[in-house]
Amino acid sequence: MASRKFAVRRSTVARGRVGAVLILMALALALPASAQAHGGSASVSCTGASFDFYNFLAGSNTVHYAVTVNGSVAAQGSFALNQQSGKAGSLNVPLTIYGTATVVANAWWGPTGTVGGHTRLPSAGSLAHGTVTCAAPPPAPSAPAAPPAAGSAPATTPAAESPASGVAGEQAVAPGAAVLGVASRCSSRTVRVTVRGRSMRSVRISVNGRVVRTVTVAAGRRSVAVDVPYVRGAQVVRATVRFRNGRRARTLSARARQCAQVAVQPQFTG
Repeated sequence: MASRKFAVRRSTVARGRVGAVLILMALALALPASAQAHGGSASVSCTGASFDFYNFLAGSNTVHYAVTVNGSVAAQGSFALNQQSGKAGSLNVPLTIYGTATVVANAWWGPTGTVGGHTRLPSAGSLAHGTVTCAAPPPAPSAPAAPPAAGSAPATTPAAESPASGVAGEQAVAPGAAVLGVASRCSSRTVRVTVRGRSMRSVRISVNGRVVRTVTVAAGRRSVAVDVPYVRGAQVVRATVRFRNGRRARTLSARARQCAQVAVQPQFTG
């Protein structure tokens, strides 16, 4: 009798162990499925939002997305998963953001439009939310000039100054501009330097880098002629002109040679 009770007890324990094993096997099968549930992720930047969707059932799966910048919708639409036979997909939404902005990317799907009724509600929360600091906006283009009124005279462009000969001639010179001319006679002693301009205050003459003469120009005077010592061979004559009207000083230069008829074409400033 005792042996029979012992056998019944062993049988009950064995059935309990089998039941526990079956439960563990069921849990083992269920855990991978839950770990691989359908889902999505996103990231945001100054140039766009990127979405990744994964672990859907194979087939036709369509998700919906929206991207907001500082609370305003910048992009939205629907996207059919295009990888692994519809089980996954990647979507890039281009954006152009300037300055500092808060960007939110969200996506939702189902129950219709997905295999197996996979569902994520719009209220489930955003997939990405961040503040980005981007480049400053480009300057606005300037407005085009208005056309002249009917009957008005067309605007005129000042004529370019014509080059002078070896000595500055009588061509017109704008205020705050000057012309330098160098003439060489067949002499071994001096060279005539002429500076012509308007609003001149002073003229400093140098030969081969050495200052040889500074002339204070009287108000209203428009030309200065100076004989400077001649250096044997080639020489560079420079004239630094300062003006009464506040315009910055100008330095003109010319190259002269002994006994040349016309030593140099003059230089202009303005």
